[in-house]
Amino acid sequence: MKPMPKGKVWTADELLAMTPNERHAIVKAGIITDIEQVPADLLERARADIRRHIAENETPAPTDQ
Repeated sequence: MKPMPKGKVWTADELLAMTPNERHAIVKAGIITDIEQVPADLLERARADIRRHIAENETPAPTDQ
């Protein structure tokens, strides 16, 4: 089982009671833009997924004939 995320977990009722600007501020505050703040395990899983996607979808380079 995964641990709960750190910080406040907002309920639907709490979010619905807010103004659109308040909700926007909460969503914006939850977005990580500094890769140094991304948990290492999440970053490595993303990298592995990207590598797998590239390997599965790579088109071989054309050969000279």
